[in-house]
Amino acid sequence: MDQLDILKEKWNTQNREYPQVSADNIKKMLAQKSTSIVKWLLIIAIIEFAVMSSINFLYSFLGSPDEFTRELMNSNFMKVSWAIHIIAIIYFIYLFYKNYKNISATQPTRSLMKNIIKTRKTMKWYIWYNIIGGFISGMITTVYMLNNHPLINELMESGKMDGHETMFYVLTFLILTVIYIIFLGFIYLIYMLIYGILLKRLKANYDELKRMEV
Repeated sequence: MDQLDILKEKWNTQNREYPQVSADNIKKMLAQKSTSIVKWLLIIAIIEFAVMSSINFLYSFLGSPDEFTRELMNSNFMKVSWAIHIIAIIYFIYLFYKNYKNISATQPTRSLMKNIIKTRKTMKWYIWYNIIGGFISGMITTVYMLNNHPLINELMESGKMDGHETMFYVLTFLILTVIYIIFLGFIYLIYMLIYGILLKRLKANYDELKRMEV
C-alpha cells in the first residue's frame, strides 16, 4: 500500500485512530502521481521518436542492397511522409510537455481533472495517429510496389498472367493488406501494453478526484 492509499483509507474512515486527513492532501498526492505518469508518457514518446529516427538515419546511411528499396526510400512520397511524421511527432511531444507542465497540485480540482482528461485524449490521438498513419502509408507503399517492383513487372511481361492480371493484383493487394493489418494490430497491442497501463492509472486518479468532488 503506497502513501496515497494510506491517505485515502484515513480520509474514508476518519475514526479516532487517525488524525483528520484533508481532501487537499489527497488531491496533492493525486496531482503528484498524475504528473509522474505524464512525465513518463513524455519520456517514452521521446525515446520512441529517437529510436525510430535513428533507425531511419542508419538505414539511409547504410543503404539497401535492393535497388527497388533504395528507389522507394528516396522517392518523394517517402521523403514527404517522413517529414510530415517528424513534424507530427514533435507536435505531440510538445503537447505532452504542455500537459506535464499544466498538472499542478495548486490548481482547482476541476482544472486538475480537466487536464487529466486532456492528457488521456492527447495520448489516444497519438496512438491512433501512428496506427492510421502507418496503415495509409503502408497501403500507398503497397500500390507503389505492385506497379513498380521489378519481379512483378517481369511476371507480367512474361505472359504467365495473361487474362488474370486483375485477379493477381487484387489478391496480392488483399494478402498484403491483411498482413499489414496483423502487423499494425501487434503494434497496437504494444502501445496498449506500454501506454495503456499509464492511461489506466491516469483514469484511476481522475475517478478518485471525481469521487471527492461528489
